[in-house]
Amino acid sequence: MKAIKRIILIAVVFCFPYYSFGWGVLGHRIVGQIAESYLTPKAKVAVQKILGTESIAMASNWADFIKSDSSYNYISSWHYINMDSGLTKTQVKQYLQTDTATDLYTKMNLVIGQLKNKHLSMDKKRMYLKLLIHFVGDAHQPLHVGHPQDQGGNKIKVTWFGASTNFHRMWDEQLIDFQQLSYTQRYQSLHCKTKTCLAEATDW
Repeated sequence: MKAIKRIILIAVVFCFPYYSFGWGVLGHRIVGQIAESYLTPKAKVAVQKILGTESIAMASNWADFIKSDSSYNYISSWHYINMDSGLTKTQVKQYLQTDTATDLYTKMNLVIGQLKNKHLSMDKKRMYLKLLIHFVGDAHQPLHVGHPQDQGGNKIKVTWFGASTNFHRMWDEQLIDFQQLSYTQRYQSLHCKTKTCLAEATDW
């Protein structure tokens, strides 16, 4: 279980400085690939026991892919959390301490709690780990921690190279897809290789 906790910690801390990346299919895979590169051997074994031959990068979009199955409609609100604008850091913490809504924060805690259950079936472990991988990425996309008034930027209309779109879609996919790099190419360009950065990763 310590290995699972380490996976969670690496994903959260590493993603934070970048607010994650595109968070469309490509963005989630980039985040997953980077997170996987920092796993300890023990953590890798723990992940492989659950995911099998599937990598974190390839598992990272499952929570979006299953939206096509109506039996999973109940998790649609698990991808985001709404907050009022102008909150201070202290106010955000206070809000989360009393948060009982069906949202990204409460359900991430649920998923983490389920993964700690030693009696959970393998099918459930696989589902919850895939959800956690995806939700950690979502949590660090600014528009998934947004304001209900503009529906996380979906109501904010913008123009992207002459084409009409919305702020959420532009941030989710269009900014990163524009570079026309595969997720492995993008991973190579972002992956930390300096001694200083590696030392910081060890501190995490």
